[in-house]
Amino acid sequence: MLVKIIGSVLLALSGVVASVSLCRYCRRRLDTLDGFIALIFYIKGQVECYARPIGEILATLSPEILRDCNCPTGVASIEELIGESRIYLDRESLRLVSAFSMEFGSVFREEQSKRCDYYISLLNERRALISSRLLPEMRAGSAVCICSSLCLLILLW
Repeated sequence: MLVKIIGSVLLALSGVVASVSLCRYCRRRLDTLDGFIALIFYIKGQVECYARPIGEILATLSPEILRDCNCPTGVASIEELIGESRIYLDRESLRLVSAFSMEFGSVFREEQSKRCDYYISLLNERRALISSRLLPEMRAGSAVCICSSLCLLILLW
């Protein structure tokens, strides 16, 4: 009987842990998108003020922006940064960030600043959409995780 009780508690806790993990993942998706918006803001400022190439800009990134983009160490290219964050970006956000990285450095400074503004506005729209879906998605995911573990608990009792 003690084994059943311990197993039941572990099964119930596994549902709670899965729920918390899912909520953290959903929240991290939004934080990663915020990180890329901050990255493009930073790149825009560096291009407008100093006209630095991308290698120098990435070398001076703050640890907060790197952390938000899921890259704990320095990066050599935007593509490398995108590769570290791929799991947290949805398809459209990934497409936008990849398009920005491919276009960066191919035009003059004024045009580059306009493109930064364009991608910032598109990513902010994407962020608003993801943010509006975040809470219902987290609630539904949590309910599924907890209810699944409870159903399994009832079936195995």
